[in-house]
Amino acid sequence: MNSKNLKNINIIIIDSNFILLPFQFKIDYLNDIYLKLEGKTRFYVFKQILDELNAKIIRETKARKFNRQLKGGMNYLEKNEKVYPIYFIDEIKNDKETTDEFLLKWCIRLKKEYSHVFLATNDSELRKKAKNSNVNVIFLRQKKYLCIERV
Repeated sequence: MNSKNLKNINIIIIDSNFILLPFQFKIDYLNDIYLKLEGKTRFYVFKQILDELNAKIIRETKARKFNRQLKGGMNYLEKNEKVYPIYFIDEIKNDKETTDEFLLKWCIRLKKEYSHVFLATNDSELRKKAKNSNVNVIFLRQKKYLCIERV
């Protein structure tokens, strides 16, 4: 694949709250995103996000509902790895940055290589930061509609 074709690939960086969507709201977000965007699409899940979710399980040992949602979300990703190009990236944040800063840094970094980079998150503060950084955002509206905001 030449670099011109690579540039037109959609890169979707998935935040932790998106991993939980299939079981929170019965949303097949991978399929919805895949159908809404033109061209090839790749989904990126960073180790930092998985570590953050696992840390929450340890912190909240009695959070059975969260445990079920996380297990279901991870099963959803594993099951769909055969259908969609999902890349698990072995990167974590440094000690001086937050997870939000880490995700934005990667979005901005990837925008240098790819024309279409999106951050999939329901975190309203992170969405504002992403827009201010000229990063496209995908989020859930009214608990059932995926919205794509381009900047």
